Amino acid sequence: MDRISELPHEILGSILSLLPLKEAVATSVLSKHLRYAWAWSTLTLDFDPEETLIDFIYHSRTLQNKKSHRYVNWVNRVVEQHSGPNIKLFRACFDLDRRFTSSIDKWIEFALKKRVQVLVLDFVKEYGVNKDSYMFPRKLLGLEEGFASRHCVGLKSLKVLSFNFVDVTGEILEHLLSVCPFLERLSVSFAEKLVNLRVVGSSIALKYLKLDECMDLRRVEISDTNLVSFIHTGTAIDLRLSNVPSLVEVAISSQNNDIARLCASTAFMRLAFTQLSCCLYQLETLMINTQEAEYNKDYTFPILPNLKHLELTVEGDYKLSLSQLSFFMKASPYLQRLVLKVYSLL
Repeated sequence: MDRISELPHEILGSILSLLPLKEAVATSVLSKHLRYAWAWSTLTLDFDPEETLIDFIYHSRTLQNKKSHRYVNWVNRVVEQHSGPNIKLFRACFDLDRRFTSSIDKWIEFALKKRVQVLVLDFVKEYGVNKDSYMFPRKLLGLEEGFASRHCVGLKSLKVLSFNFVDVTGEILEHLLSVCPFLERLSVSFAEKLVNLRVVGSSIALKYLKLDECMDLRRVEISDTNLVSFIHTGTAIDLRLSNVPSLVEVAISSQNNDIARLCASTAFMRLAFTQLSCCLYQLETLMINTQEAEYNKDYTFPILPNLKHLELTVEGDYKLSLSQLSFFMKASPYLQRLVLKVYSLL
């Protein structure tokens, strides 16, 4: 007897919602009653690829294109069949670019219509090459003349937003922050068109901001917000912080190449003790790249009275590595955890 089909509607939906997407869809073959059950019960649409990027890059370009199209077709089918009113998470992760703009735009529209809470677009590229990256559609936000945003309701549900190899401008991100009242986590990686970003105003709910390898990023201004964590990886930027009373975690690191190390050596003191001056005394976690950073032995480090976690990236064969560590130790009397990441060219 088909005992599963006899389960109450609510219980059946709860069971299916706990399954990974592919397994939930696979239950449709068990009985007629389950044929479309996944479509109204699945709240997590995580389109996890079957293979890693390492496996993918060893295929021929022709096969890569076929796999990319196959992935897009799979997502399109699920999006078309999903009939539930809401979803909690939508994650697309594959090597995709502007060729698939039409489909990706529809995925975002679909997710916002379903009042998505977590939206992740992870279009990872081979060897980190940012070429012909997908551009987040300004029209969905009502930023293009002639287009009225129909997705305001969906934007109000967003709590987490993550872009990897998605081109976004400061204008787009700032608009998202202004129209997403519950957006607490924003992560942007390899955004080629991101140059300046302002995170300003007490009405912004953002608690976590990560900017990773956005090579053209020049200036970030954060003020009058309740931001708790700020992470930046890349070359030195003009970082301006003011009135950030909740900021207790900061991470600043550079790429491991000659140009980035040169930036670290000349800009480290400014980044660590000038640009962060307004929050040094409240920091609890500091992660920073000190490779070849230049120090004046007569310079007095400011005391970091609340620092509990310190993570330093140091040059493995640099003669002043231990000296710079001692400076930090003396400046952090209540340090509880120390992490050293040793980098060496050898």
